[in-house]
Amino acid sequence: MTATRLFVPPALILLRKRMTLLLYEDSPSGTLPLIIDTGYVNSYLFIDWLKHFVMHAKPSTEDPVLVIADSHTSHCSLPAILFYRENRITFLTLPPHTSHVLQPLHKCFFAL
Repeated sequence: MTATRLFVPPALILLRKRMTLLLYEDSPSGTLPLIIDTGYVNSYLFIDWLKHFVMHAKPSTEDPVLVIADSHTSHCSLPAILFYRENRITFLTLPPHTSHVLQPLHKCFFAL
């Protein structure tokens, strides 16, 4: 959810070796299905999500976007930083071990 009420469909990461679209059958329209055998996000999956985000948020020179997230290594990888620059995304990372306190959506959007 953005400040302008734009909703970017979610990405669902499942612990799997092979994709089964039946697992995503009742997911929201536009959901990005992702699988990984470890169950944890990595820099490659994060880049896939960034492409999904850019497709829906449509950042531009006239209308750049700000993304606020924790400082997970996948968010701070070189490919991710280059992607931010190429797509007019300002990426703000929160200090380690404070995201549960500082995440704005946890205070207003999800608390409702």
